[in-house]
Amino acid sequence: MSSDPAAAQIIVLSGGGSMADGWHGLQTLQRYGNKFPDTPLAVLPSSFHIIETDLRQLLAGRAAATWLFARERESAKLLRAVNFSGDVRIGLDHDLAMNLSDHPMISQRRETAGDSIVLIVERDDWEGPTGRRRVLAPAGLEFVLERARTAVRKHLLGRWRRKQDQNSAFNQAALTFLARKGHDLVGTTVISSDISLAEVNDFESYLDTIAGAAVIVTTRLHVAIVAHLLSKSCYLVEGSYHKIRGVYEYSLKGRESWLVRWDGQVLQDA
Repeated sequence: MSSDPAAAQIIVLSGGGSMADGWHGLQTLQRYGNKFPDTPLAVLPSSFHIIETDLRQLLAGRAAATWLFARERESAKLLRAVNFSGDVRIGLDHDLAMNLSDHPMISQRRETAGDSIVLIVERDDWEGPTGRRRVLAPAGLEFVLERARTAVRKHLLGRWRRKQDQNSAFNQAALTFLARKGHDLVGTTVISSDISLAEVNDFESYLDTIAGAAVIVTTRLHVAIVAHLLSKSCYLVEGSYHKIRGVYEYSLKGRESWLVRWDGQVLQDA
């Protein structure tokens, strides 16, 4: 394995939700695809959401094969509808995190999992359904490195953010929804926080919080995936495009996961 793309026999780009207009994945694909047109390239299972980007043009000029793996059927359908000019092959497979069931970081937490937490996770970017926006993330600040903005948010705005999480309309609606579904919240600790953010949690705390949950309401897909691996009751809220519904139907449906939607005021079964 080489860290030098110029010496690689194949370039592999990580999967997830970044292959969408508005995120960095498409720019990364274009950069490596154009700079190394003679090197095979693969994108691991991802959700693709392309409105402004011409994906055919983005990969035009490549001589080597390109593999694009979708992690749900809607993205695979989108990719198959593109009339690519080169050797582009489309695949469909589960999100890579679904393969972590037997990894020690999951299996060990499964053995020691608790049930004392009610976890409410509300994302705050364009993918989220609630319209919430992150502090220090507006257009025009892209020249400031994201890790610098994260550090500022963590050290200067942490207390304010926690208060905002607790007072959000989504948080209150989620608690009402859980009570309506018959979940007994007495004696539990309610954590209202987007625990996936580096400004909020480190990775170990992220996993521990999910492992300690009795029930979860989340707009973050990977919170729901970890909950699924740990057999936690989880309500996954649809986002602004097909990603969450698609991964839910392809990988999470059944067991202890349910899909719900936010209508602007309340949570409802999807």
